[in-house]
Amino acid sequence: GGLVGLGTAWRLLERHPHLSLTLLEKESTVGAHQSTHNSGVLHCGLYYQPGSAKARLAVEGIRQMVDFCRAEDIPHELCGKLVVATAPEELPRLDELLRRGTANGLQGLRRLDPADMRRREPHVTGLAAAEVPGEGIVDYRAVCDRLAVRIRERGAALHTGARVTALARHGREWVATTTAGQFTGEFLINCAG
Repeated sequence: GGLVGLGTAWRLLERHPHLSLTLLEKESTVGAHQSTHNSGVLHCGLYYQPGSAKARLAVEGIRQMVDFCRAEDIPHELCGKLVVATAPEELPRLDELLRRGTANGLQGLRRLDPADMRRREPHVTGLAAAEVPGEGIVDYRAVCDRLAVRIRERGAALHTGARVTALARHGREWVATTTAGQFTGEFLINCAG
């Protein structure tokens, strides 16, 4: 019932609308852990090695998250950010971030000098900065809650307070024994960390 599990369930139901799906969450609500206990940043792929799975997933993921938030009227903002170099030894790393971001397809990246930095953010000081206009913030609590609603609307069962205590394979079915009872299914996807 975190972002990964909710997102996985939503996409499965989107691609297979007749699928019978049950989502089990051990907590009393969805998104009870890291999914909603973070800074709310929408990462765009600046830091990741070009061509890596993390880079591809970040670039595609922020686009999908923004599309979802727009479609669902969920508070979010592509406000951008500055990555600031405050010491001379940080300047090559800043340039490497700009190179990586460009290689990952990020738009509008640019290196700022101290005067440009102050025009963008009056309270920042440093030697140089990377301006990253594609980064943003989102209300992940609202995202989790909306995904839960959409999953239920598509006919899926979502059980909270259902901590899995045992899994067993019986023929073609999985049996999940939980604190809320037993659940069976042909396939099992574990999105828990």
